[in-house]
Amino acid sequence: MITERRASRFYAALAAGTLAILLNSAVLASADLVHLPTAHGGLLRLLVVLTGGIIHPPTDSVFQFGFHIGVGLLMTMFYVYALDRRLPGSPWMRGFIYALIVWLANAAIVLPILGEGFAGSRDLTIVGIVWFACAHTLFFVAAALLYDAFTRQELGVSSRQS
Repeated sequence: MITERRASRFYAALAAGTLAILLNSAVLASADLVHLPTAHGGLLRLLVVLTGGIIHPPTDSVFQFGFHIGVGLLMTMFYVYALDRRLPGSPWMRGFIYALIVWLANAAIVLPILGEGFAGSRDLTIVGIVWFACAHTLFFVAAALLYDAFTRQELGVSSRQS
């Protein structure tokens, strides 16, 4: 049986992740409006590579946006259930640490495996790399801050460490 506290943590994580991924999507879309290439779809392409091409996900924008939202929600759930109480510092700092870890994994492992070089430097300009890094960091920090705010509001207490 799910306790009320567990359910409220889950819904707070779901709300925080949804808002954070929508914010992240808006920032990435704004780069598209000015024709600034940023890293897009690396995780989905990595899944294709790792399965030897067995997986052929749809290429339409609706599927890709849904996948982006799903990954964002999973990343938020991982933060809430695995990292939030283990990382040091304020919610802002915990979100930043998580962002840095994931960005480094993407920049140093995922994108090079896909042949795009460190942080996508084969095809992206420094501005595109920085824009993506900022949008990426914004997602993780926003998710951590929103989750903290939603759980504080639910519990009626102040932040664990501001």
